[in-house]
Amino acid sequence: MSDSTMNDEARLSAVADKVEIVEVAMRSHVCRDTGDWDGLKACFHADARITVSWFSGNAHEFIEGSRNMMGGHHPGDSQKHFAGNPRVALNGGRAVCEYYLTLHQRRWLDGYEFDFQTWSSVVDLFVRREGAWRVLERTMVYEKDRMDPHKPGEVPESYFAGMDLSPYPKALRYHCWRNEKSSGSPPSKDIVIEGTEAARATREAVQTWLAGGGAVS
Repeated sequence: MSDSTMNDEARLSAVADKVEIVEVAMRSHVCRDTGDWDGLKACFHADARITVSWFSGNAHEFIEGSRNMMGGHHPGDSQKHFAGNPRVALNGGRAVCEYYLTLHQRRWLDGYEFDFQTWSSVVDLFVRREGAWRVLERTMVYEKDRMDPHKPGEVPESYFAGMDLSPYPKALRYHCWRNEKSSGSPPSKDIVIEGTEAARATREAVQTWLAGGGAVS
């Protein structure tokens, strides 16, 4: 049913659902940045799945891995996820929320301070259970990244020349290099890059699921 054919009560119900869905999606990234692991778990169903650059599997296992990863960071490291332009499609107790995400990170590596940025889209599948919307599946669709010395001229050119970026997807080479260097996490075999067949198939499967089809995973 389109918004134009809804009565006022149905329209208000849909608005309330969309607000809750967006709030849960946005809160999940704040919880990830601040290390609120219990809050992050509360955003996902127990059987939820997630596919990101370094992990593909159960979302609660991803959260534990993220906790361990952040525990090994340099005290001067920091990160913030900035999300925007959410679009929510509803169908009964199912919903899809897709939005843009930019990750800003400050990292100390080999005694040098770097700034990393990663641009992506997040495709969240939501299911309402016991009256609450939670994420059932999250897929990151990566677009591009970059890496810069925090202080221009501080890092010698030889450092960059010595980086082996060949094992990583070109669109996400600095992001993946950083992950493996700092935490020993190689790229997931299921990583999804914008503009590829994997990205197209992901979005097609999501629409089939939203229309009432079987599980995406």
